[in-house]
Amino acid sequence: MVLVFGGTTEGKKVMECLERRQQPFIYSTKTKVEVEESAYMKYHSGALDQDCMDAFIHENKISMIIDAAHPFAEILHQTIASVALKNELPVIRFGRKPIQLEGENGILWAEDYKDAEALLFDQFQGKKLLALTGVQTIEKFEKWWKQHPSIFRILPRESSKKIAEKAGFPKEDLILSMPNQEQELEESLIKEKGIDVVMTKESGASGFLQTKIDASQTCGIPIIIIREPKVPASFQVVYTVQELENKLGQNGFE
Repeated sequence: MVLVFGGTTEGKKVMECLERRQQPFIYSTKTKVEVEESAYMKYHSGALDQDCMDAFIHENKISMIIDAAHPFAEILHQTIASVALKNELPVIRFGRKPIQLEGENGILWAEDYKDAEALLFDQFQGKKLLALTGVQTIEKFEKWWKQHPSIFRILPRESSKKIAEKAGFPKEDLILSMPNQEQELEESLIKEKGIDVVMTKESGASGFLQTKIDASQTCGIPIIIIREPKVPASFQVVYTVQELENKLGQNGFE
C-alpha cells in the first residue's frame, strides 16, 4: 500500500500513474477535494500530525510514501521525513521542476516569508501590492497589508474565503480566481488594480511562474519571488511521470 500526499497538479499525475499500474494507494489531502475512489484508490482528507501519521501508516500497512503536496507545505514535508525515518519507509518526492527563467530584470528573490516582508518594508513603502502567494500567507503578511494597499488573489473556494475572513482581510481587496495562464490577463489585472509590485512563490511551470514574471516585466513593475523550500535530503526527488515509474521499479513496486 502506498500513501500519496497530494491536492496538487502533481498529485493528480501520481494518482493516474498508480491507477494505470493497478497499485493500491491512499490519496491524502489537507482540505477535502472532489476525487472518486476506485478499486485501487482510497481517499483521506484532513491534516496529519506526526503521531496521527505514524498511526495511520501502521493501521493501513503503508510501505511507501509519495509526497506530491505543494512545495511550500514545509510542515508536512518535515513530518513525512520524520515518520518515514522512524518506520524505515522510502519517500518519493514528485516535485515541480524548476524553470529556467527568461530574464532576471526586475526580479527580487526572497529566501522565505520574513525575507519577503523585509523587502516590502525596505523598498516599497506606500506602494500597492498584488500578492499571488495564496490564502495561507495573508496572516503572514498582516503587518504589511494593515499599513499598505494590498490585493490578494486566492482560490475561489469556501474554505479559502473563510481563512481570509478569519484573518480579518478586507473582502473588497480579495480576488477569487484561479491563476491566470495567459500573460495578457495578468497584465490587465496589474493595470486595472494599479499595482506597483507583485509578490509570488517559486512555483514552477505548473504554478505559471514565468507568466507572472513576464506580465510584471511587461508592465514595468518589480516582482518578489519567494524561493521554494528545500525538501528533506532523504527524499528521492522526481519531476516527471517517467522518473516516478523508474523510482517505483527501483523500490520494488513492479
